[in-house]
Amino acid sequence: MNWIRTILDGFAMAAYFNLFASAVALYNPRLMFPCYPPAIIKDAPEPPTKAENRFYGRWICFGELLPLLFYGAVSMAASGTQGFWQMALTGYIQWMIVNLCDLFFLDVFLIQKKAKRRFVIPGTEGHSGYGFRAWMTRYALPEHLLQWPLLLCPLMAAAQSGLGLLFGIMI
Repeated sequence: MNWIRTILDGFAMAAYFNLFASAVALYNPRLMFPCYPPAIIKDAPEPPTKAENRFYGRWICFGELLPLLFYGAVSMAASGTQGFWQMALTGYIQWMIVNLCDLFFLDVFLIQKKAKRRFVIPGTEGHSGYGFRAWMTRYALPEHLLQWPLLLCPLMAAAQSGLGLLFGIMI
């Protein structure tokens, strides 16, 4: 396993993930409804529409996760990482880097410090859920310290490893 390449690939994946997510949220925060705390979603004057939910589902699958899976798998195969478990460890580390960068860049730096007003869903301005403590304890920390490391990272690492093995056979 190439540690430097694993870490650099993780940061490249995180840059893509975070820049694309922040661009969509800046364009229209309503398109990112599932990425907000439940209290804010519940108190929004208009619930998410079917079109917004459909966009989010397609965007997260085809715009975020699949490109990163393919990038990670091709990179692992090209670097010579062999074996499912080594690929799974590599993928897990890369996805944890994406997770931590999401936490610190999107949730702390952008949403809480720099561009707080730009990420507000219309009609929920001044909601207590946007406060630092509420945002972190009720949404960001449970997501990034439990949901990502225990569910999403292992699933994505396994999928990436499977793709990496396929690409390794083809190369």
